[in-house]
Amino acid sequence: MKKILIGIAALLIVGAIALYLLVGNLDKILKGAIEGAGSELLGVPVTVASVELDLKSGMGQISGITIANPVGYKAANAFRMDTIRLGLDLSSLRKQPIVIRELNIQSPTVDLEVNEQGGSNMQTLLDNIKQNSAKTDEKAAEEQPSQEETDTKEPVKLSFTKLAITGVTVNGVVPGQEPTQVVLPDIVKENVGGTEGLTPAQVGGVIIGDIAAQSLQAIVEKKLSEKMEEAAQGLFNDLKKKLGQ
Repeated sequence: MKKILIGIAALLIVGAIALYLLVGNLDKILKGAIEGAGSELLGVPVTVASVELDLKSGMGQISGITIANPVGYKAANAFRMDTIRLGLDLSSLRKQPIVIRELNIQSPTVDLEVNEQGGSNMQTLLDNIKQNSAKTDEKAAEEQPSQEETDTKEPVKLSFTKLAITGVTVNGVVPGQEPTQVVLPDIVKENVGGTEGLTPAQVGGVIIGDIAAQSLQAIVEKKLSEKMEEAAQGLFNDLKKKLGQ
């Protein structure tokens, strides 16, 4: 009996140490997961400065995410996200999907570049997301433990009660034109992923894909508007000259 009690105590101690190590390294695990899945999905290096999670409150912050530019573009980075705040539903951590009560990406910066051929770094990233989605989810699935009954693997899935991307600043560079800056309207969505959840690739598509697509649209619309204003101003000046004569 004494030996059994000693054995149980030893198991409890080992379990406590394992749990301590897991919790203590959870920030690093999440940081590595974002960098790995992000780089796989976007086809460019993704780096994260820090991840801070408080498992008692379920609140956390991800700081200093940078997404490098695709090859052939001048700026070092295409995206910079200084602060992402999140709130976890702790009761969902052992379930599918994991529920993120709130994810707030605050004041990201987009450096949009258009090249001489009419392509852009944002379009390249959108193309990479489409091309790499299946591969990203397969890799994420391989890193998950097998299901006991089916022995199949699937990537972790996420569902967002509220997803907000606020204060996006887009710096647009178009050949032969002055640099342009646009602030996008806030992107706020609720119940993203629903009861089924989204895979890592789908989450990347929703967040990065939305920002990239809206950035392209905003810059194109602004440039068209500027051209129309220039044309209207030219017409007005011609009329003034004719009236003066």
